Amino acid sequence: MKVLAIVMTLLGSVASAPAQNFGMGEGTTYFTIDWERGQYRGQPSVRGYIANHWGLAATDLRLKVEGLDVAGAVTSTTIDRIPGDVAPGSRAYFEVLAPPAPSYRLSVTSYAWVDGGGGGGGGGGGGGGAGGM
Repeated sequence: MKVLAIVMTLLGSVASAPAQNFGMGEGTTYFTIDWERGQYRGQPSVRGYIANHWGLAATDLRLKVEGLDVAGAVTSTTIDRIPGDVAPGSRAYFEVLAPPAPSYRLSVTSYAWVDGGGGGGGGGGGGGGAGGM
């Protein structure tokens, strides 16, 4: 009976609705962001890859780009959506237009897990740690 109860508990958690995270507390466990400064049609941007290190596909990812002054104070905030899903062990390219700043800080502000692993939006590889200029 104990084994049956454990199996039923596990099956119940698999069938539940996808969880969504509106904070970033655990986001650093699931995702890494490799980025650099860029230019898109003459406008300053931040571009790179976000990698999904969890066992489910992530969807509706929102990326926050904070412009920082030389003292590290936030001078601008831009939030943009990463298009498509990011499959487990995969990564997705992004480019976000951002006001010019001496430096930037990037973080994932929200996401949802897709049961079944979904695809699209990715770009192969698992890519590595936080970066930036």
